[in-house]
Amino acid sequence: MYILISDLVNRIKSTFDSTMVLSVDSVYEKINGTKDLRLVISMNKVLYDKVNVVYTKLVFTCDESKTKVIKNNFTYLFDINCEYIRIDFSDVVDFGNKLKDIFKNDKFGDDIKILSKFVKSPSTLINTWFEENDISDISIVNVEIEKIPIRPCDSTVFDFKIELNNNQKVDLSISKKSEKDYNFKFKIFNNIYNKKEVNLNNLVGTIGYYLENKIKM
Repeated sequence: MYILISDLVNRIKSTFDSTMVLSVDSVYEKINGTKDLRLVISMNKVLYDKVNVVYTKLVFTCDESKTKVIKNNFTYLFDINCEYIRIDFSDVVDFGNKLKDIFKNDKFGDDIKILSKFVKSPSTLINTWFEENDISDISIVNVEIEKIPIRPCDSTVFDFKIELNNNQKVDLSISKKSEKDYNFKFKIFNNIYNKKEVNLNNLVGTIGYYLENKIKM
């Protein structure tokens, strides 16, 4: 039994209201060798049942008229980058229940979880790191994460704007360049600094170190 895309979208909307998700965007992509299309729905800064998810994507296969889903399954972005998990469903209600289960039980990879925890209270986390490392001449006033547009998963970038207590501003981009390497790109004034990390386990420490050592008070 085919499911109408409109019914699918309505089920997503009923699951997440405006207070739970910053933005929802969608795009149709061609599938090589077939007339079918891929429907990609991206979700930015989801808050569901106290679980915070910085970013994910839902991917469905639909017909060329963009009216119905032709496979009763979807994949979702489990972790950065290009790590997807397939979920089967029987109908719209079953889809909604399984979608809720993903977010309610935080079924995402370590790196998405780390970034999600960071964007929930970035200023507090960095300022706490400063305090723990006896750094008192610099502090964070505000950190904003820019909306992540729909793009190939291997080119997803997390962009932040950091405001400091001395009115200086720092642009930070975090991207995964390979299966193991993350690149931190700091833009301070007209200077650019790049730092590679094998994972995001020291995310806050990496940011704090570069702000403390590269910012001229």
